[in-house]
Amino acid sequence: MRNITRTFLVVSLIICGYSNIAACAEPAATPVKSIRVQPGFQVELLRSAGKDESSWISMTFDDKGRLILGLDDKGLARLTLNDNPEKTKFERIENTFRHCRGVLYAHNSLYVSATNSKGFYRLTDTTGDDQFDQVQLLTKLDYNPRYGHGSNQIKLGPDNQIYLVVGNDVAFPEKTSTKSPYRDPRGDHLLPNPHDGKPDARVGYILKTDPEGKTWEVIAGGFRNQVDIAFNPQGEMFTYDADMEWDVGQPWYRPNRVNHVVSAGEYGWRWGTGKWPVYYEDSLPTTLDTGLASPTGMLFGTKSNFPARFKNAMFIADWQNGRILLVDLIPNGASYNAQYEVFVEGGPLNVCDMLFGPDGNLYFITGGRGSQSGLYRIRLDSQQKTNPTPPVIDKQTEQKALAARKLRHELERYHVQKDADINFLWKHLNSEDRWLRFAAWRAIENQDISKWRLLALQEKKPTAAIAGLIALCRQGKETDRDAVLAALNQIGLQNLKQHQLLGLLRAYQLCFIRLGQPDAKQARLITQKLSTIYPHSTSSVNHLLGEILIYLQDETAVVKTAGLLSGNTTQEEQIRAARMLVYAKTGWNKQSQLAFLAWLGRARLFYGGKLVTERIRDIREDFLKTLSKKQQQEFSKEIASLNKPLAEEETVPSRPVVKKWTMDDLVPHLSAVNAGRSYKNGKQALLAATCLKCHRIGTSGAQIGPDLTNIGKRFDARAILESTIAPSKVMDPKYLHTVYVLSSGKVVTGRPVGVSGKAITVETDSIKHTSVVVPREEIEESMLSQTSPMPTNLIDVLTKEEILDLIAYLRAGGNPEDTAFRK
Repeated sequence: MRNITRTFLVVSLIICGYSNIAACAEPAATPVKSIRVQPGFQVELLRSAGKDESSWISMTFDDKGRLILGLDDKGLARLTLNDNPEKTKFERIENTFRHCRGVLYAHNSLYVSATNSKGFYRLTDTTGDDQFDQVQLLTKLDYNPRYGHGSNQIKLGPDNQIYLVVGNDVAFPEKTSTKSPYRDPRGDHLLPNPHDGKPDARVGYILKTDPEGKTWEVIAGGFRNQVDIAFNPQGEMFTYDADMEWDVGQPWYRPNRVNHVVSAGEYGWRWGTGKWPVYYEDSLPTTLDTGLASPTGMLFGTKSNFPARFKNAMFIADWQNGRILLVDLIPNGASYNAQYEVFVEGGPLNVCDMLFGPDGNLYFITGGRGSQSGLYRIRLDSQQKTNPTPPVIDKQTEQKALAARKLRHELERYHVQKDADINFLWKHLNSEDRWLRFAAWRAIENQDISKWRLLALQEKKPTAAIAGLIALCRQGKETDRDAVLAALNQIGLQNLKQHQLLGLLRAYQLCFIRLGQPDAKQARLITQKLSTIYPHSTSSVNHLLGEILIYLQDETAVVKTAGLLSGNTTQEEQIRAARMLVYAKTGWNKQSQLAFLAWLGRARLFYGGKLVTERIRDIREDFLKTLSKKQQQEFSKEIASLNKPLAEEETVPSRPVVKKWTMDDLVPHLSAVNAGRSYKNGKQALLAATCLKCHRIGTSGAQIGPDLTNIGKRFDARAILESTIAPSKVMDPKYLHTVYVLSSGKVVTGRPVGVSGKAITVETDSIKHTSVVVPREEIEESMLSQTSPMPTNLIDVLTKEEILDLIAYLRAGGNPEDTAFRK
């Protein structure tokens, strides 16, 4: 399931991971009265997971209408539904597969994505006894977890082939065809950030195979941790990709996004600060951004018995915010635009997966990370009318879009085939439709370069020339560099459209990256051409222009780029400009250096996700390296000021221990958190328990852990309480510290924040940012800590009433207007 940053349980939630809901006498999923659905529909809770029935994370209907469940810990289960929930039968049918994020019944077989077993399996019943007695490993998956982004959901495509959704912790399987539409992803960064570590080519991707698992193709890639895919009624594929919420407030942050997945599609996720912006011409843009979320299951209403609007719509689940969104697609050329609204939401309603059943109703399960699971059904309510009005799309627009998609599919044939008519492909490089242009460009790259090299160098139309030259940069050799640069220099700047200018700048970058650095004369010609429009009025152009000019060591680039550090630009633009400036070797003067130091002081107040502070520290470290010892002495006062502690937003005096609280002490009183609580006391309790030193809620707090603002939509009061009392009970691997046992007998525990060939830098205190350097040769053993980084007993300084106010405050997300608070 997606990077579970904000998906954490309460106070500690964040640093320890989802908290396991303590077993109670009769476990129960969120009641229907706590769930809201659009008019015309009703929600039913069909069954809550029992005490020993694990947490449910994936589902599929078999050929008898039964539900097969992928379990969070180990194994598979089967639910035989009955109108009487008490007679719904639960049975375990497999007990070894670990963390089954995807299950699919198709071709008289059960396909299983067993994430932590690092394999993709096919199960069959060869004896007719209703048990899967034959287990076949279709392919191993080289899963080297960084954040738990392994193999995810499985879908049956409209072509009856099997599609496996794979996150960015898994290399391409060995069986993958070298002729796959998507292959050889690279970073392609002109100014690579050394703090991102060694280049890592792993990206999220969509894998396609036949029912027997004989052929394997990577269809598209460049995702982070897309959990699922869905095909619309026209057979077009979509996915819902996860953001990296620690990047919020930084220029490389990419919101949770719906992507239209096409053949050879490149969607630009790369490790660390290297995520591609949507304006890179060699990638494809987002279709819909949904803001902070935790993407899980998705599907179209094609097989539903819902009204027409809902049959054509896409449903996407947001684990973090406890909701299912309804997405309407709007044809736009060879792709789509989209808009969305909430279809159903509740608190908590951590939706993992959903399907339309044989009866045409929508079934969904909640669960994940050991949380309470439930099976729900959404059906039409005969007593109410639905909102049947989709976006208005005129007939002419639909017909043009249909023709454009058909043309795109014709071009996509040549992402694998090598017998294309080059002239047919080439004319579409000049298309104003980015999706057609991309399809043609990818097809050109797959053809013999001798058939189109000269066309790329001689093309006069700017759009086609830029696309052709990008292809030549990617497929050519170093000997092509001079000819490519000459062709790029022939493209004038004066009348270029925005997308053409961005494409031209990206082509220059790719030429330097792939074909080699220009000589002094070429560099001078390029800087003379490009420096005249820098800085530009748009941040996207400034990004690419600034990188090129600094790469070429243009003498004027530093002063111009330093001007972007002012208050007239956004925080994200300033971070981007500062990141570029640390590469500059020439052009600095005392004024620009002092301006940069002043900016570093202001940047300590920047808001955003957990990594904002760390990225600013990286920039500071790199900038100080550009200063000579004499300059460091000259600026010693300014440098010293960067080490002064920032004033705390609010402080409260330390408090004595009231009681060592347990669940038994407090659970009987949790019903009191729903009304009559004190907002003021809840906020003070948050401070007294030192929650805000690590976590943020609303606009208050630190950024060490994920944001707790929406925690009440994911977890109930009991789960929140348990995570504060026993943060180590269930922990997400992403937030676990690593324990290093050294040859000297010393033990170092913390989070690795820097890696080199000889040493690892380990942050041992996330609040004070203290770290130690551990030589690799001294490490005898390393293991994940079995203890949460969050201290226990933080609420022991609070009274019972203060704890209840705190729980109410957290559930309300710090909103004083919540009904839990007395007026």
